[in-house]
Amino acid sequence: MYSTLRYTLESNGTTYENDSINASLLVELITNLELQDYVVLEPSELVEGSMYMQAAALEEPGQMVAEIRLQEGASGFRHYSYTTADPTVIIQWILDYWGKQQLPQLASWKDITHELG
Repeated sequence: MYSTLRYTLESNGTTYENDSINASLLVELITNLELQDYVVLEPSELVEGSMYMQAAALEEPGQMVAEIRLQEGASGFRHYSYTTADPTVIIQWILDYWGKQQLPQLASWKDITHELG
């Protein structure tokens, strides 16, 4: 299905190429997110229509956000966000995205596309 799929991971100015990315690194980076920190996981091809998935720490203590961008049409996109105090949820979503090429169920996510216009 994705025989040529490769990932690039960026976290706070450091870029990890496909062969350097593993579950332990993803867990460590997301677990240790602090204010202004972020993790962006970008596949070389769309994964179920998604361009990338990212996670970041929020100003409110203990709160994190996961975001995913889906391609829509030739040049458009939809952008979804999910805020939580449970980093294990975000870790599982990122691991599934990376390891299984599987998106989270977006029904409970907030469509914030209009905020990025």
